[in-house]
Amino acid sequence: MLTIDASVWVNADSPAEAHSETSRTFLNRIAESGDTVILPTLLRVEVAGAISRVRKDRALGFEYSRALAALPFVRWIALDAPVAIHASALAAEHGLRGADAVYAAVAVIHGCTLISLDHEHLTRLTPILKVWSPSQWLAQGEGAVG
Repeated sequence: MLTIDASVWVNADSPAEAHSETSRTFLNRIAESGDTVILPTLLRVEVAGAISRVRKDRALGFEYSRALAALPFVRWIALDAPVAIHASALAAEHGLRGADAVYAAVAVIHGCTLISLDHEHLTRLTPILKVWSPSQWLAQGEGAVG
């Protein structure tokens, strides 16, 4: 199973950014696979804000968030007390920003590979968690969901 950081979703929707096509290809393959993806509800908030800021369109940011909520292959995880405690420990131990620690905690708790473009995820968490960029996941082949 996979947990996918907001950096990948926003990058896929930002054609001017480096790696955008790769992120889009990755997300399309995940959607086509039908495999469940485990995501924190925080993703909806982060993506709404990022899309709204970048595109200067509040309605588009909110609509993107609503579209994410409707994805049939996603299992949403709320930031409840146990997740917050785990995220806090990861943030302190690995020097992560708060939101980055939430994605990491969800991935650890649910035994997921974390897919991210975030440098701190990719460099600080590898001793405790499988963390790949979209291009690394694609290089593993389509069967690499687990």
